[in-house]
Amino acid sequence: MYDVDLFGDLPTQKGGAGEKWLANRHGVVIHYNGPEVAWGVDEREYIEMVNQHHLNRDWSAHPGSGRPILGDGIMYHFVVGRQGTIYRTRHKYDVLWHCGSWPENRTYWSVLVILGGRQKATVEQLGALYRLVDTMRTDDDFRTTAVIGHQEVDWTSCPGTLMDEFVLPYRDEAKMATEGMYFAETECFVGGAFWDYWRNRGGLMIFGYPLTDEIEEDGMTVQYFERAVFEWHPGNEERHRVLLRRLGAAALHDSEIRV
Repeated sequence: MYDVDLFGDLPTQKGGAGEKWLANRHGVVIHYNGPEVAWGVDEREYIEMVNQHHLNRDWSAHPGSGRPILGDGIMYHFVVGRQGTIYRTRHKYDVLWHCGSWPENRTYWSVLVILGGRQKATVEQLGALYRLVDTMRTDDDFRTTAVIGHQEVDWTSCPGTLMDEFVLPYRDEAKMATEGMYFAETECFVGGAFWDYWRNRGGLMIFGYPLTDEIEEDGMTVQYFERAVFEWHPGNEERHRVLLRRLGAAALHDSEIRV
């Protein structure tokens, strides 16, 4: 589920807001930094800074009404870096005061994506976020409707652009899985079996954007992407009906013809 394990490396303090709660998670809340994050930031140092800030913060629901509730460490279970690195920062069952709302504080995962303001997630961040949340849903069996942005449970702009770039599209995945997706960047649509293959085998990071809609080529339905060509072979067994064209062999064949 993660690439770098920082759990145990970040300073914590006893008696803080976190606590153990041995139960499955019911969903995940997506967060961002707030202010913009410098593009060249050292991610390990950034996470350590967030951890220190949360250690010193009063997480009381109503400050001044009683004893302050100080943090016991970073209030995110995972942090997603710019290159798609997933950092584990807390134990799975730590209850974290991350979204100012109950029961979400107690029963939801929390994920911080390293960006802020109107910054957009990198392709690598979005790919890692899909991978992370997919794994969470597999482990804890919660619906796509339980993938939410911080702003949906509290008065905040968090998670910024991630609402449109990740949260809302992810929640609509059941519809997209059967209907497909239109990519405004190239004005092409990916649907049906090609969409299912693209979505479940790496998506944007592996295949890139679609460059064409589905087209007929030598009697076969194909679709061109930035880094692959999908072919539809309806006579094959189901798991082999979508195949990738052997681009190297095709290029060699073309060069031999030219020679």
